[in-house]
Amino acid sequence: MNQLLEEIFSQSNSLKKTFNYILKKCKPQFLELREFIKKGEITKLIFTGMGSSYIAAYLPYYMLNKNGVLTEIRESGDFLYSSFPDRNLESFKKTAVVFISQSGESIEVRELVKRINKISVRPLTIGITNNPDSYLANMTEVQFFMNIEEEKTVSTKTYTSTLLILYVMAKTIIEEYFLPDNNNVNETLKFLEKINAFLSDKEKIETLTVNIAKFLGKDVNFLEILADGASMATAHEASLIFKEITKSWSEANSCLNFWHGGIECLNDKTNLILLTSDETHVEFHEKFLENLLNKWKFRKLIHVTNQELKIKIKKASDNKKIFTYSYDIKDKYLATIYEIIILQLVFHKIAEIRGLNPGEFIYSEKVRRNF
Repeated sequence: MNQLLEEIFSQSNSLKKTFNYILKKCKPQFLELREFIKKGEITKLIFTGMGSSYIAAYLPYYMLNKNGVLTEIRESGDFLYSSFPDRNLESFKKTAVVFISQSGESIEVRELVKRINKISVRPLTIGITNNPDSYLANMTEVQFFMNIEEEKTVSTKTYTSTLLILYVMAKTIIEEYFLPDNNNVNETLKFLEKINAFLSDKEKIETLTVNIAKFLGKDVNFLEILADGASMATAHEASLIFKEITKSWSEANSCLNFWHGGIECLNDKTNLILLTSDETHVEFHEKFLENLLNKWKFRKLIHVTNQELKIKIKKASDNKKIFTYSYDIKDKYLATIYEIIILQLVFHKIAEIRGLNPGEFIYSEKVRRNF
């Protein structure tokens, strides 16, 4: 078993360690942040990072904005060089900036923290990292740690542990976590047990990933990954790691936006993944599948869903061009963790079949410390 696969399978333990840390260390600060927002002392949250750390911020973006908490996500490099205000720094008043970096040492994040710490009207700075000795941990006012073993290769366990931290943080802010009845904590523990049960059955995983990899084919050199809502986090992360693991091109797009131009590129060589994790999008995604089968051209589609399949989707799933994988995580936000683990495993298998060393970087590096 290579290092990437070891880190994928280690996510059950990593998520448990992160959750135990959240319960022991993060609860008071999450509740305090909720009170700041509730009292109007903080009126805007900005989440920022690079790569997988930036992508993880899609989760609180959807959760918080849906519940009326003004939230932005900004790529740290773009924030630093292209959208940092040159005047009217009052725009940072009543703002909290949440920096996400698994290493805490990424050059763009370091420079952004440094710049924000120099301005006269400073926002509250919050760091989320796996390295308590990092620049990020030492230069922010509040810190939350993944509390897991160091990650050596493509982002897997640090990404899912970050999602879990952000999930509980956002749920606490919108007053849906750390409630007196404790049901929310128990539901999360049940979810983590499902992750553990899935990752413990290596024989079943081998059969599943071989079947999906064979269905898709080892020579796929472009993959369109579509989603809507919180699963956009999965789509973007999957697109990133597909490039890193299989050395092939990929694009993430919202299914809704794909109708505005993207469908013009469909042909009999097009390979897609569609993620349906929210009942709000079932009817639209069903219509999308109908059009694929009856009007548009495509080669293969993998449909990953936690929704009850309606008759039209059932018919689609019987089509030899569509592979449907169903799972039973009903919380659309926690579903993003389960979805990406499935795709991590599938992409690893595709790379393995191609004769690649999955997780090996050719031109990239795990932590970019300079330009």
